Amino acid sequence: MIFVAAKLKISDILIKSGKTIDELAKLTKTHKESLYRVLRACTSIGLYIEKDGKFYLTKLGNLLISNNPDSIRSVAIMRGEEVNWKPWGELLYAVKTGESAFKKVFNMDLFEYYNKNPKSGEVFNDGMRITTKDDIEMILEKYDFSNFERIIDIGGGNGALLISILEKYKNCIGILYDLPNVIKESKKYIDISMAKDNIKMESGNMFLNIPKGGDCYLLKRILHDWDDYNCIKILKNCRESIVTDGRLLIIDSIITKNKPTGKINDVHMMIVCPGGKERTRKEFIYLLNQSGFELKKIIGNDGISIIECTPV
Repeated sequence: MIFVAAKLKISDILIKSGKTIDELAKLTKTHKESLYRVLRACTSIGLYIEKDGKFYLTKLGNLLISNNPDSIRSVAIMRGEEVNWKPWGELLYAVKTGESAFKKVFNMDLFEYYNKNPKSGEVFNDGMRITTKDDIEMILEKYDFSNFERIIDIGGGNGALLISILEKYKNCIGILYDLPNVIKESKKYIDISMAKDNIKMESGNMFLNIPKGGDCYLLKRILHDWDDYNCIKILKNCRESIVTDGRLLIIDSIITKNKPTGKINDVHMMIVCPGGKERTRKEFIYLLNQSGFELKKIIGNDGISIIECTPV
């Protein structure tokens, strides 16, 4: 229901004044009775208020306004797209076979799907941009980057994390490293940032090679996409590239005994990525031991943690 309201821009329509269901159906080109039933249900979770024959915006509904700085509309749309929910219908298949539910549904893996369906890829990237915003706030609050000179963000997407770090720590330089098609899309974000003069963009494949000479390497929500074998390949490439006294920061969820977030995310990763998984502290230590790193400390919470590692 939230997805439908977000997709139809109901909150945008209600910014200035309340609207009748006739007005809303006309503006959204939808079936009046069906739209009414969905919006009526949305009032029960506080998105809107129905009063005197009109629907009105609430404080919660404001979060679905497109140009609201705190908007999560793109996340709501991302979560509601079939690429996200459809594989969950094959959870039992994944449990019985150990195979990817996503691949069963779409006959390709997640990254291939986004490559072949660029509009869905844009929806995903926009949703992740909002998710990353919350991660970045925690990272900048909890970790001091002032001692680094050369920060390399592996699989850094649109560069949001690297941009935010370099806008705060202006004496650093950074390299954004990702696949060629991703780097091409990232350029528009780098070019309008205050850190544009301190960021270089390089394209490549993290399974084959990684830019050398960094004293800080970032892997934000990368390892949870892959099985142990592929994670170790990525980490070994980082080990070959990092300076002797450098730091590797793995930014990911950690499964803990009494917290639900990592455990639920882990099932989602099992469904959408072949070999994808969230990991416990012990499982991260295993990956590090196999690739020439050791754990220094862990900072963060159930949602996202910074795992600081040093080369050995």
